[in-house]
Amino acid sequence: MSMWSKQNPSINTNGAVRYVLAAFLAFILLSVPVLTGAAKGNRWKGLVRNVACVKGPDVLLGEIADPVDDAARLQWLTLSAIKLWKASDRKGHVVTVPRDKLAKVLKYYMGDVADNLALPSQLTVQTGGRVVDAGELKERIVAFLTPRAKDLGGDVNFKNIQMPNYVFFPNDYDKLVISMSDDLAPGRNEIILSGMTPDGKVVSRRSAVVFADVWKAVPVAARPLNRMERVTRDKVTFRRMNMAYNTNVWDGTGGPWRMARTLGRGQVFTLSHLEPVPLIERGEMVNLVYNGHQIRLSIKAEALGEAGVGQQVEVRNTQSNKIILATVVDGETVVVR
Repeated sequence: MSMWSKQNPSINTNGAVRYVLAAFLAFILLSVPVLTGAAKGNRWKGLVRNVACVKGPDVLLGEIADPVDDAARLQWLTLSAIKLWKASDRKGHVVTVPRDKLAKVLKYYMGDVADNLALPSQLTVQTGGRVVDAGELKERIVAFLTPRAKDLGGDVNFKNIQMPNYVFFPNDYDKLVISMSDDLAPGRNEIILSGMTPDGKVVSRRSAVVFADVWKAVPVAARPLNRMERVTRDKVTFRRMNMAYNTNVWDGTGGPWRMARTLGRGQVFTLSHLEPVPLIERGEMVNLVYNGHQIRLSIKAEALGEAGVGQQVEVRNTQSNKIILATVVDGETVVVR
């Protein structure tokens, strides 16, 4: 060995250098998958929200994005701490960034790893406070409406919910309060979305609209009905209808009723189609009673008009053909004093 060393005085030094280089390269090769695996693309996937609140001073990836797959979730503790741009120092300040600009900003701060993020059409960010996004807002509105729908009866379906895409609150402790100025009804309903502090102070107010389909069985004409015709059980059947498009519908109770106007077969009874049957109807025979000081006389008479209890109606005495104004007492008796 000593002879080899003398003949090759530099061999030990070069060998040491090669050893150090090999060790360094091994370290680099072991480190590269951890660093570039995420950067190159296929190790994890994330989704940038369309609205977010950030605390600052730097916007963190975890404040504006969420993991999508298991690989992202496993690395999210590290990924979520990636610092991006500087947040506004004004609490409550809102900034909207369109998708193309957002992509460039993320690329600048994250490099190729930004390609692992799916981007919305725009990102709206508020410094401080909290936000209720569209998904949570819809869930809250439906949860508010559902117990109120029980009072409508039938099968209720909510659709065409028109609401803000998000609601920002200036403080973490502010809460969303949902209310209505009127009772829930079939058709279009307006909802009030209020941001409220714990002591009840309203800090913001927005509105939403929801359409309620209410399907239930309602009375319809079993056959064509004419004006003045009495409504009896055999003339009524039931059909399932959407109350959102049928207003002022008769519920099948009350009466006795007669038709105030004609109604076709299968058409819905509304209250405008009905009127109470008067106690005394034109052409009916009634008992005409004369109440004198010392005499009480009852004879048959024909009603010439219609009237209810306590109302006056003209009747014709069938014996003398004399027309008399009498007061209705009940469905068979009119009185003259």
